[in-house]
Amino acid sequence: MISLMHRRWFRRLLWTLVTLITLWVLLAAVLSWTGQRRWQRLQDELQAKGETLDFLSLLPPAIPDGQNLAAIEALNGIRRPSGHSPEAKAAEAKRQALQSACKLVGAPLRKAMEGDVFHHARAPELSQIIQALQEQKDPLVPPNADAQVLRLALEKKVPELKQLAESMRSRPKVEFLPRWDAITLPEFIFALPVPHYQTVQDLARMVRLHGLACLESGDTVAAAADVEVILLLCRGALKEPLLISHIVGLAMHHQAIELVWLVLRKRTADEATLQRLQTALEAVEIPKSLLQAMRGEMAAGADAAALLEADARQRALLIEVTQAPPSKMEGLLMALIPNGLFTHMKASIVRVEHDLLVRPILESGLKNALHKPDQAEAWSRSISLWKRPDYLLARLGLPAAGVVRTHSAFAENSRRQAMLACALEHHFIQHGNYPAEMPGEAFDGTAMKYKLTPDGRYQLWHNGPDGKDDGGSLRMEKPGATTGSVRTRTYLGDWVWRYAP
Repeated sequence: MISLMHRRWFRRLLWTLVTLITLWVLLAAVLSWTGQRRWQRLQDELQAKGETLDFLSLLPPAIPDGQNLAAIEALNGIRRPSGHSPEAKAAEAKRQALQSACKLVGAPLRKAMEGDVFHHARAPELSQIIQALQEQKDPLVPPNADAQVLRLALEKKVPELKQLAESMRSRPKVEFLPRWDAITLPEFIFALPVPHYQTVQDLARMVRLHGLACLESGDTVAAAADVEVILLLCRGALKEPLLISHIVGLAMHHQAIELVWLVLRKRTADEATLQRLQTALEAVEIPKSLLQAMRGEMAAGADAAALLEADARQRALLIEVTQAPPSKMEGLLMALIPNGLFTHMKASIVRVEHDLLVRPILESGLKNALHKPDQAEAWSRSISLWKRPDYLLARLGLPAAGVVRTHSAFAENSRRQAMLACALEHHFIQHGNYPAEMPGEAFDGTAMKYKLTPDGRYQLWHNGPDGKDDGGSLRMEKPGATTGSVRTRTYLGDWVWRYAP
């Protein structure tokens, strides 16, 4: 009797197991067939629209070394990842040398340098900067140093400052080397090393400090040249099709714009200098950079999904991004997920990132960056992974697009304000006054607001994130406004270019 029961139990277990395996095979076959059809339709659609999922095809055309500022000896190769090859070791040595030379640009000095141009229309105090330098472990300047002493000390400590300014006339373009299509890329594009970003950001801050010292010592031409150098480094980052590249480029752009503000505030630039500043500002393409960055995100998402689809061993990474490293059982369960589901995930992440990241910029650029709800954030809140498990990768990989668009909108608006300000200074040199009206567009295509001010200067402004015209008021001048960065959606106040606090 007991033996008969055991045989019945065994047969039921066997039939259950066979049924489950059969269902799994059927499910895998259905998911594979439907996933491949869906993926092929999406590829055909993207191709018809001129889009690509090939990350390397998003790279800009190569620049001849003779025209490339990043090909000078001090910068050549700094994009090469760390490693054991002689080339990798040489690149690491260059990065360390530059970062060591720029060490004095620490938090206390950065705070002294900020000056709060766009929040309070206030320039940094040179005396505070020199004091911050003297409080460092190895003081760069002696007590009671002036701007000229600071300039010479910076040029001695970082010889690349003069080299960059001298080289940029014959090397008016930037592409950090080596190119990504000249090295072996990691399996995941998201894991692409970018060791050069910290180096160039530190260098840009040092160039800005040098520009301030030049300006305060009476050398406006040298200060404007430093603006051009920073904008060149900025363009080098903005051209790389990664979201982090775009963000780094915006940070350097902000450094350059603040230095432009300081130069124009002095009103000592001649017409030739103003023209060079305008030309350098015109060459910065922030909306185009954002579009390429979002395309890079889409290509990287497709690349990650394709690797998970093809290699079951990589699927444990999905667990790692949400919790501790997976157990053996969790890894086994991930390996048992049919490949077809990952084909659907690949189609979903590309579809979502195209529709929510790429298409809005293609259709309207930055025009709706402030006043249209963040579609990506709203989508992430609305979906249910129980109902649509194919959205898992899209939900994990979708960046905070709304924040980046707001930062980009502010950067593009400040770039346009800087160009208009250069044109106004041109007018002042030629006519001895500023015009009663100044036509110009803000980042969203609306008219940039302009008025003359009682201090004999002018004011340019856009309504800012809240969409309300406060007559060119900064946040702290608006009743009820709270603290907040000028580059966020919660900022209450206008985006203002003016010189009087």
